[in-house]
Amino acid sequence: MRKIILITLISIILIPTKSFSKEVNLSCDLSSFFIKKNFVTDEVKIPLDKVKPHYLEKVTIKFDMEKEKFLGSNLIYQDEFRDVLFSEEEIYFLTKGIDDDHFAFYDTRLNRLTGQLTRITQPTKSLIKEQLKNTDGPTDGGFKQTEIYQCKVIDKLF
Repeated sequence: MRKIILITLISIILIPTKSFSKEVNLSCDLSSFFIKKNFVTDEVKIPLDKVKPHYLEKVTIKFDMEKEKFLGSNLIYQDEFRDVLFSEEEIYFLTKGIDDDHFAFYDTRLNRLTGQLTRITQPTKSLIKEQLKNTDGPTDGGFKQTEIYQCKVIDKLF
């Protein structure tokens, strides 16, 4: 009897167990949209019926909550952030910032308590420098676009 118990215990300890991920799928709808055109204008809320249609498309986001890993989205792309930070209250996409070589950088945060996803788009230094070379028109200095989505957990479809 001791041998059977010993063999059972050893097999439980030595045989690796599979770790299953806790995948969370979110579906998000745009709830508010704000624009600030430049340094001298105020931020203005745009009615959703005046927003370009692509902003109204459903947003999906996937996370592995066990491993605290971002798995993908149709809104947030891998090349726009350096890392994803998970806290008790928020998931924050650590941006590349104003020094990024793209035309804009994104500050994207998901409030884990309310399900609110906030995404702020602002121009990078490289875009503003390029626009300053053109003395004929305005620059996007001070431009800020804020999209606020309400997200909910959905069942995995496949």
